[in-house]
Amino acid sequence: MNSHSEFYAIRVLIKHPSWTVAEITARLSEEPDYSWSVGERGKTETMWSSESYTRGQRFFFDEVRNVLEWIQSRDGFARELNISGGSLSVIVNLPGVVNLGCTLEPETMQLAVLLGASVGVEVFPNMRHPDAQSSET
Repeated sequence: MNSHSEFYAIRVLIKHPSWTVAEITARLSEEPDYSWSVGERGKTETMWSSESYTRGQRFFFDEVRNVLEWIQSRDGFARELNISGGSLSVIVNLPGVVNLGCTLEPETMQLAVLLGASVGVEVFPNMRHPDAQSSET
């Protein structure tokens, strides 16, 4: 497979004015790929981010729903995050060089609203799967 094959990434992005990365990680039972806690190197909020890549699939909103259901299963995490000033985003990262499309179903939109989560889509013209070798074209 080359870097132009169908793939996408789903990113969970959590920000909070006072919770630490360790607190978020413990609540989710998941390690972040990128993070910092409020106060580190002058940061004014905590950022916790986890990203997963999927190859050979087109229906990225199915995975968005799976992620939202996973967050929902975390014992009031989203509610506590929102009422204490935090934010939750589930972001679809798409490569700009392949045709991928999907429909955001009403049930998934409803679940995002219930969790106070935003759903975003970003397109990256030079996005490469992290497993792609540098010699691929």
